[in-house]
Amino acid sequence: MIHAYQKPLDGKRVGVVFGSFAPLHQGHLDLIMRAKKENDGGCIVIVCGFDGDKGEPLMPHAKRYRYVREFFADDDLVAVYAINDTESMREQYPNGWVSWMEEFEQIYKKATNHFGYDNEDLGIPRPKRTWYVGDEVYYNDLTNMWNEDAVLVDRTTDNPISATMIRQNPIKHWDKIATPFRRIFSHNVLIIGTASEGKSTLTADLGKYFNAPYSWEWPRDYMEESCVSDWELDGADFIAFLEGQYNLNKKLINSPGNHGIFFADSDAITTRMYAEYYANDENFALTQEEFEKVATMADELTRKSRWDKIFVLAPHGVFVDDHSRYMGHSGMDERQELFDILCRDIKNAGNWDKVTILSGNYYENFMAVVTYVRELMNK
Repeated sequence: MIHAYQKPLDGKRVGVVFGSFAPLHQGHLDLIMRAKKENDGGCIVIVCGFDGDKGEPLMPHAKRYRYVREFFADDDLVAVYAINDTESMREQYPNGWVSWMEEFEQIYKKATNHFGYDNEDLGIPRPKRTWYVGDEVYYNDLTNMWNEDAVLVDRTTDNPISATMIRQNPIKHWDKIATPFRRIFSHNVLIIGTASEGKSTLTADLGKYFNAPYSWEWPRDYMEESCVSDWELDGADFIAFLEGQYNLNKKLINSPGNHGIFFADSDAITTRMYAEYYANDENFALTQEEFEKVATMADELTRKSRWDKIFVLAPHGVFVDDHSRYMGHSGMDERQELFDILCRDIKNAGNWDKVTILSGNYYENFMAVVTYVRELMNK
């Protein structure tokens, strides 16, 4: 099946670039930009591939197609289309060339029909096309088997980058990755714990140390702005916590300032921990019925979130009274109960294999995370 995303393509000649784009990177752009500039009709980009191919599981074909469209959304000289080889029941290369070219011809007609190039009665010919490829095998097939005009672009000297190199070490090649695809390769580090364990300070210091984006505990801002205390929080407040923290983390992961590492202070599991604890205490406004709704949403957002590493701060002996924290769970027994809930929720979410417990002093915890990140960056 052909997935078409039509854009105006006018002119006497168009360029054609195809690939799996797993991910789209600067090497691909060498082909696309040249095809766009050397042809007065712009460039047709074909996102192709099989389900379960080298883009899986993070980059299925449909997602690659969407992200390539996103990248060229404001470029009227690039039209993005997709051919899903799995849907077409096509044989893999090289046996699938015939059916692949048949589908491409349909795309080519769609891309040029918009301007009346199919009006044979008026003798209006379709624009000629030139293929731009970086693989000599494809070049030989197109020129010899299909008698197509093609340009073989040498990508090994000026810009020796490949999708395989990026998938193996995305941080090293971060600047080569097209912006929409960076969210896929962002290494997301979550730092969580109970109240007054130092996670907010730790998260901020790590972000500053590595010049990386970092989030903060969004519910605390909400509570200050709303002048609401812990015992007054109801289901609507906790739902707002979940949405606010998730959207803040998502925004920072997708931000231009993300160069491969993101540090998050709290997420849906943290909110779920407090909600469960408060719902079991009759002195708090949150009811069991409300908690069930909060838990359902928290579990869904946890499934949608992707954490590559989770550092959990264990309770320690000092609870800082900054005159804004609820002191009712400042004792070690209460904090241990919250910690046990948190750990259980992480396990239930299937994320325990990503966890490291931090139980040292502040500097020891800081250096534990720094060592982890340095090893990651030096792979």
